[in-house]
Amino acid sequence: MIVSEPREQIAAWVGNRIGVSFHPPYTTLAHIDRGRIIAGFVFNVWTEHDVEVSLAADRLTLTLMRSVFRYVVHQLGCRRATARTRADNAESQKVLARLGARLEGRQQAYFGDCDALLYAIMKEDFPYGLHAEGPESA
Repeated sequence: MIVSEPREQIAAWVGNRIGVSFHPPYTTLAHIDRGRIIAGFVFNVWTEHDVEVSLAADRLTLTLMRSVFRYVVHQLGCRRATARTRADNAESQKVLARLGARLEGRQQAYFGDCDALLYAIMKEDFPYGLHAEGPESA
């Protein structure tokens, strides 16, 4: 089941997984399976055309990815989503590439002890939106 509430609990789950704290305003989406969060997104720093997206997941599903696409593009009206990951997190970089993200730059010492890699996912490049078909796992 895809849910957007309880917002604070979803944001705390994502934040604990990626080592950050979120402060309102933000919105969230999460995939709940058997009563527990298996994937969560936090959307903040909305600027009309762009929104920052933070993700933590045990498993990503196509259903969740389509929900995220619809939310970013259709509800927020954004053309792009921005994401950051630790430069030493190769797994996260692979997931971002699978989601259609393109590397845009590097932010020195963004995480204090590590640089951040800055990615963008453009509406036109998001592989799980519009009329995408395929298996349930992303």
